[in-house]
Amino acid sequence: MARPILRLATRFTRRTRATAWAIAFACMVLVGAMSLADGLANGVGSVANRIGSGPAVYIQGNELLASAIDSAALSNVPGDFVAMRAHAASLEINRLALPVFVVALESYHGGIGTIAFPAGPRNVSLDVGLRHQIEAESGMPVATSGNVSLFGLHLTDLPIVAPPPTRSALFPDNWAYVRADLLIAMNATQGGPVQAILAEAPLDPAVVASLRLTRLETLGAIGFVRGSIAEVQSSLRLLALVIAAVIGLLVYAAMSLEVHSRAREIATLRSLGASPATVAGVYEAQAVVLALSGAILGSALGIVAAHAVVSFAPVLGLPNLVILSPPAAAVVFALLISVVAAVPAGLVPSRRAAVLVRTKGAVSF
Repeated sequence: MARPILRLATRFTRRTRATAWAIAFACMVLVGAMSLADGLANGVGSVANRIGSGPAVYIQGNELLASAIDSAALSNVPGDFVAMRAHAASLEINRLALPVFVVALESYHGGIGTIAFPAGPRNVSLDVGLRHQIEAESGMPVATSGNVSLFGLHLTDLPIVAPPPTRSALFPDNWAYVRADLLIAMNATQGGPVQAILAEAPLDPAVVASLRLTRLETLGAIGFVRGSIAEVQSSLRLLALVIAAVIGLLVYAAMSLEVHSRAREIATLRSLGASPATVAGVYEAQAVVLALSGAILGSALGIVAAHAVVSFAPVLGLPNLVILSPPAAAVVFALLISVVAAVPAGLVPSRRAAVLVRTKGAVSF
């Protein structure tokens, strides 16, 4: 008796398979979206930790590239700091023409600036990320020389040297580094001013006011992004309620049709001595198995979809701040709402099956 009941409870027909796939799609959307939202929160948190432990950054105005701090006044700034010049340029190398950021760093100690890297007057240091991009797009090792277009000038056959030995956690890994005196020699008006001052400790407010500096509040922007991610996560919880309602309706419709089309099987169960409670339990169990099967399949597809989005983002030229972690909470949540939705949705069809048993029993009697 137990074996045929178990077979009926776990049997999938064409109708129930279609319902399971529909539940799987809903759970795939939920688990994939929750995984990406949690991964984005992890990525933003990682960036915030890097910035929080990094130096204070000062610029003039609101944009880094539009900032222009008089380099002659830097000798009056007390303490140790780094003056950074940054300009958008074009790099020609390995038969490629790439937009890059050309950056020059000058370290100040006691009002005196020194340039430690790169060593040669015309050397260009390509950071690791930029080197990987060049090798990936050209299919060749990075050439030993390249051309740079900047300030309306075109410098050719510049020696390409190794990445910088050290780099602040604030800096991306796809910059090209040159000497500050090279920028000044190219164009004293545009290459002379400094775009940013980086100091380990906050500068004296009097100095900040005299140079009309503003601190680059990157953490404020990160806080805004974090708030937006939190709103998305809250919206996903509301989406989960909608998905639970959809799963309940799908299970109800599928089980109602199953009960209606399997009247003969129900009569057979009755003839084998099954009670109304047993028959109701069969269809209630089938509703739960149906929802769990769809949720498990959908959760697996959601994890695959989330990793696919993260993997293909760099290929499409999109920034990737998502750090995926095992989505255990999202999977458990999907399974939970599926079961919670399936149990009440299967009650009415199961009750109908039990009533049908009584009717068949009365007729046979």
